[in-house]
Amino acid sequence: MSHREINVRPPTQGWVERVVAARQASGAGRNGPAEVVLTIGEEMGAVAHARRTVSQHLTRHGLTEVADDAELVAGELVTNAILHAGPPAELVLRVAPPRARLEVRDRSRVPPVRPQPSHDAMTGRGLVFVETLSHAWGVTPLRDGKAVWAEFDVGADGEHQDPSAPDPLLSAHEPEPEDDSAQQLYTVRLGDVPTDLLLSAKSHVDNVVREFTLAATGARSGATGAVPDAVAALIDTVVHGFAGARQAIKRQALAAAEAGRDRVRLELTLPVTSAAAGEQYLRALDETDAYCRAQRLLTLESPPQHRVFRRWYVEELVTQLRRAAAGEPEVAGQSFEQRLLSEIEAIATAERRADQAVRLYSLTVALAAATTPEAVAEAELREGVAALGASGGGMLLATDGPTLAVPSTLGYEEQLVARLRNESRDTELPAAFALRTGEPVWLESRAERDERFPDLAGLESSTISMCAIPLIVEDRHLGALRFSFTEARLFDPQERSFVQAMAAQTAQALHRTHLSQQRADISRRLQRSLLPPGLPEIPGMQVWAAYQPLTAAMDVGGDFYDVWPCGPQRWAFAIGDVSGTGPEAAASTALVRHTLRALTMTSTNVVGTLRKLDRALVAAAPDTLNERFSTVLFGVLTVRDGQVWLTLASGGHPGPIVVHADGTVDAMELTGSVLGILPDPTIERRRIVLEPGDEVVLVTDGAIEARDGGGFFGIEGVAAVARASHAVGANTAEAIEQAVFQHGGGRMHDDLAVLVLHRNHR
Repeated sequence: MSHREINVRPPTQGWVERVVAARQASGAGRNGPAEVVLTIGEEMGAVAHARRTVSQHLTRHGLTEVADDAELVAGELVTNAILHAGPPAELVLRVAPPRARLEVRDRSRVPPVRPQPSHDAMTGRGLVFVETLSHAWGVTPLRDGKAVWAEFDVGADGEHQDPSAPDPLLSAHEPEPEDDSAQQLYTVRLGDVPTDLLLSAKSHVDNVVREFTLAATGARSGATGAVPDAVAALIDTVVHGFAGARQAIKRQALAAAEAGRDRVRLELTLPVTSAAAGEQYLRALDETDAYCRAQRLLTLESPPQHRVFRRWYVEELVTQLRRAAAGEPEVAGQSFEQRLLSEIEAIATAERRADQAVRLYSLTVALAAATTPEAVAEAELREGVAALGASGGGMLLATDGPTLAVPSTLGYEEQLVARLRNESRDTELPAAFALRTGEPVWLESRAERDERFPDLAGLESSTISMCAIPLIVEDRHLGALRFSFTEARLFDPQERSFVQAMAAQTAQALHRTHLSQQRADISRRLQRSLLPPGLPEIPGMQVWAAYQPLTAAMDVGGDFYDVWPCGPQRWAFAIGDVSGTGPEAAASTALVRHTLRALTMTSTNVVGTLRKLDRALVAAAPDTLNERFSTVLFGVLTVRDGQVWLTLASGGHPGPIVVHADGTVDAMELTGSVLGILPDPTIERRRIVLEPGDEVVLVTDGAIEARDGGGFFGIEGVAAVARASHAVGANTAEAIEQAVFQHGGGRMHDDLAVLVLHRNHR
């Protein structure tokens, strides 16, 4: 079998013909065969077995001095063969003291490439070992593959390959494609590319090939887990696909690096079948990147610049090959610099859209927390002016009056803001026009501004471009946004969509705040209707009360208090908490208050009155038992002949706190069942005599159960505040309300009602 061989030392020109002698089963040497042939499969330990074989036979033939070096070289060459060509490989060792020749044959016709030294490269370093440890090495093409060989010479006095000799890998011809006689070749000119980028990109792909090949080999040998079928297909395409073009590019890059050129003019000669192979290779690498990200193999994921490069060169290669195969004339393709510029433009557009998406998200978050038109306007203008790069912005809202409201502006001078506040809905200005017609206004130049809205020049002389967008919800024109620019601005479709998206979010937020304000106003009115319009004057007494809903904008709460006359020198009073909030709570509160007032017109029996109230609550909701119930502390205050006493009964409500004139405090407990639930509730009656200076404090559980990080306010907290307030003659109801608010960290955790009956000193 004849073939061509690259010899490194002595230097040769081109290929050298030689005949490989037949292998001998027994040998020429006195200590064993002169030739050893070892087939390398994918079994575990194959590389180690090859190294041991080489070391043992060299030692047996007296070549101990080179045995260690040859063992290392054998390991590298066998590893490369399995890695890049796949098993099986064949190791041939010929010994003729003082020389030995080691060959590793594989089925790939693509010769190995020794890359430039790099900290990032995980492949090609073994060839540096081969070059350093052997006295000569090279590559021999075979009919069905290649042989990479190295020679060792004990008598060479440590001399190794001549550093001035040509690199055998760069001197080797490209392997010719299979069936090249049946394929027409076409020249593809890609143009100049930075050498460093080529080397880095190809080194990265080599790293991926190496790791994926090791994964596949390990799976086949059982050393590692099975590789999923989809990943196995990726491995096969990345390792073996598009190899001719990749190797050609790599060699051109290495040649440029050896020559010290910082740029490579890429020119390839390929069959048209490389176009389809390139597309498959490109898809496989994209899927490989996705797989590496999913598996957290971040060092194997392609850097952005590598992805741009490979997309450019593969897409250009495919286009040129198919044009040439179709007989179309050659045209200049897109240069790498042009591709980079288009990528930069695409990135800039993506960044702008990403920034706008972030702005829209931030606006959504800010608007969700906005409870007033002013807060909505401030949030919208803060995000909108920044996102658009506007010089200023403002919001104008429709009113019942002749002028528009301006809840907020940003970047406008005070003089302009004052004029905007006097703007009429009928004014021929952009915001009023947008509000009135429901159509957005886009003014992209000074000329367009002066033609459509001549009055705008006097209002904003420095403004060149402007946009005004209506704020519409359910055909209701709520107002308009306006943004000003001090330079000409082209509002492209994407930017117009962004501004209109902001306007839509803002309009919804405004609508929500309007509804919330209306709801809060209705709730306040309803709440006021459920509380007594005023407290009666009782001779010799001070009556104090306080009420605090959970939040100002919440539905009507369930806490209530009431004081009303019920006969000569008698006044009825009540404090309680009905279930729920909103309309149901309002209905229950009204039922309790008005029922108590009606019952006291005929009787002041506190126990009997609460029992009748209990039956009224049950009768009011016969099919919704346990849904309409209430706790009530009800009593009658009598002032007669200089005496003051209270008769109280509890329907499941906390008992009163009595603060005596001397500062002592009694927290009384009254047994009682919640009203509206049990068929026969327990109700306890108690009589309290008030001496001059005494006072009775009644609270709902909003005071007792007020909490902070340290615990509940409790009845003890109420008693302590009542004692302190009583000592200084202050309004105890207001003191308790303030203390509960402070204990809750500046907010209410429940509704609160307080009623205080204080007997004056004589």
